[in-house]
Amino acid sequence: MTDLDYWKECISIAADECELALTHEQLTYLADSVSGGHENYGMAFYSPPASERMDEIERGWKAKLKALQDEHDRYVNNAETAIKQALHVHRDDHVTIGAYGEVLRHAGRTEQIQ
Repeated sequence: MTDLDYWKECISIAADECELALTHEQLTYLADSVSGGHENYGMAFYSPPASERMDEIERGWKAKLKALQDEHDRYVNNAETAIKQALHVHRDDHVTIGAYGEVLRHAGRTEQIQ
């Protein structure tokens, strides 16, 4: 089935439903016109390709992930700064908080300080 055959069938069914008699030439002319209109539908009524929508979704989740990662990093940095102040650790020493709440100082060697 060709594109033109498809539109001929659609128009023929519609014509039959409203009791409209069309000659073969009229049906072919209408089908050709509808086919041409259908080819330009995307320009008349913009509908983005699926890949564009997928790119938009990907940009959205990447932005949300980055925002959450930035928030997490700020939280960790603030917590480490608070620990340094509370335990009177020099501000240039690198301090981390372990998975079970242990506080580690990394100043040449790693040691647990709390």
